[in-house]
Amino acid sequence: MSRLILLCFILTSQIHAADKPLVEAAKTLAAKLPAGCIATGERINGQTSFAITGKAPEKATPETLVFEIGSITKVFTGLLLAQAVVEGKVKLETTVATLLGPQQTFADSRIGAITLLQLSTHTSGLPRLPDNLAAGSVEGDPYAKYDEALLLAYLKAAKLKGEPPFTASYSNLGVGLLGHLLGKVFQTSWEDAAVKKICLPLGMKNTSVHQQHASLIIAPPFAGKKAVKPWHLASLVGAGALRSTVTDMMKFGSAIAEPEKSPLKDALAIALKPHSDFGSASGKIGLGITMRALDGHTAYAHDGGTGGYRSCLQVIPSRGIVRVALVNNSDLDGSEVIAATREVKAMSKPKEIALTADELQEFPGVYALDNDSRFTILLHDDQLWVRLTGQAFLPVSASAPDRFFYKAVEAVLQFHREANGVKAVTLFQNGHELKATRTSDPVPVIKLRTAKELQPYVGKYALMGMKEMVVKVRGSTLYAQLADQPEVPVFESAPDRFEYDVVEAVLAFSRDAEKKINGLTLLQNGMTLPAPRKAK
Repeated sequence: MSRLILLCFILTSQIHAADKPLVEAAKTLAAKLPAGCIATGERINGQTSFAITGKAPEKATPETLVFEIGSITKVFTGLLLAQAVVEGKVKLETTVATLLGPQQTFADSRIGAITLLQLSTHTSGLPRLPDNLAAGSVEGDPYAKYDEALLLAYLKAAKLKGEPPFTASYSNLGVGLLGHLLGKVFQTSWEDAAVKKICLPLGMKNTSVHQQHASLIIAPPFAGKKAVKPWHLASLVGAGALRSTVTDMMKFGSAIAEPEKSPLKDALAIALKPHSDFGSASGKIGLGITMRALDGHTAYAHDGGTGGYRSCLQVIPSRGIVRVALVNNSDLDGSEVIAATREVKAMSKPKEIALTADELQEFPGVYALDNDSRFTILLHDDQLWVRLTGQAFLPVSASAPDRFFYKAVEAVLQFHREANGVKAVTLFQNGHELKATRTSDPVPVIKLRTAKELQPYVGKYALMGMKEMVVKVRGSTLYAQLADQPEVPVFESAPDRFEYDVVEAVLAFSRDAEKKINGLTLLQNGMTLPAPRKAK
């Protein structure tokens, strides 16, 4: 259910020529999947098509093959909130304390004052996940036993960081709490309320948390070649627990595309209204669904990810486009499948110019896109290197004094100045303009290495003698992957010490008497977790 950052880099000097059919994009990507398949649905110009590409279960069809849709569930929770407002059960301004009642106490009264609107728009100030989540986690199924008692215990003891009003910061906890509260509002479970109030009115008979129909086939989840467990959510069900078919999800997308024709038109009018800023590039968020300009058109979207599934929903009403991609392998994001529909007419790359060392010194820094994403820019070997949160550093070259382009991928960075220097940077990519503002954070000390220099760290490590952590090199970047989690890059901040940028954590490698790497220690949340290197 994490919010994944995917950039499909395309030069703004390129021309968006046409859209490739989604099934064609899926076929190309499915051929590279080590296991699993891609189910796609697409509506363009009034014509709807469905397909399954890749390695699907026998007898599976778009109508019967079921996937976990992960965080797209949050859009259903937002629409359920809107329906509760339509029915007069709550207001968007109703607070957490009001619905939990006087028996629920708060160490921080600001938590009780959080509104339902703030929960749905990620502006509550709550963190991405509760700090007691581990108490409800089982191996390979991190939310399975995080029940109401643990959720209420967290709310009782937690304290918010900073002061309201809070800007948007993605929170599985916040929307999970919203789902829990809406169950109380409708005097039933969140699942029953969502099925009765949202799914069935839209004709979505195969969408629920617990599948009821014997004719349905569960797409088995994979992480690469490895079969993994399905996920189950307890009290945070509204954040990511729904399972659905691509045909059902197309019905959901069609309701968003033409809300006036939907039986939920009043609720959709509330849910699809932009309620808050969300991230960069003038992004907005309604009740659970994001919206931003794409080639001059408003695109509604959300993606999802659980242990072995990835998904994406995209709706562009003014172009009559609805797209859904469901994948039962965490190696491929649903948003990547949809992004691959964009066909462009390539133009020649800019001519490179040389800048002096003093001129290049003006650009290094940390530039924030939003609370979750930032560009980190370093000067290394007389060249700028740029990292977006969760990705590797890549070099960029100047084509003008304040304009740089990538050679490894197709993208452009334009820096912006004020009287006292460089203050912002805009990334042009995939029809979007993503503007990041320079922060006061110091430029981190990071040593960029070659693939050969990083090779000694590659291997498998047994975290606390149990969970396997795999360390590998891709390109010239070291990646670490803990069992049942995505691989993420780590960066050298001191000899044998590598830091994550997606979370506050460190890998400290150890050496034996012969100076060979023999283990690592994961430092996170005040914990010190040793991991000896496993024999090959």
